[in-house]
Amino acid sequence: MTPEQLQRAWVLQAQADAERGVLECRMCRGRVLLEETTTLWRNGLLVFALCDRCAGSHDVVFSPTPAGVEVRARRRRPVELVAKEVPHVHGPR
Repeated sequence: MTPEQLQRAWVLQAQADAERGVLECRMCRGRVLLEETTTLWRNGLLVFALCDRCAGSHDVVFSPTPAGVEVRARRRRPVELVAKEVPHVHGPR
């Protein structure tokens, strides 16, 4: 599938889902209620959906382009990886 075909398929599925009140977040791919999303509609079509959880942890910018809408997201906080020291196990002596 080309990126254009994939986008069109997402839009068609999103339209059907929106009618049922459930959408797929474009960032985490989670299925959430319509009330728990930020949506972008253009010419009567749903073009982007973002769940509240992802919206709370990212700065999201929508920009119109000649081909449609460009969406950019950046995490607000760095991801913290916590490494714990593995306990040393002594073998039989």
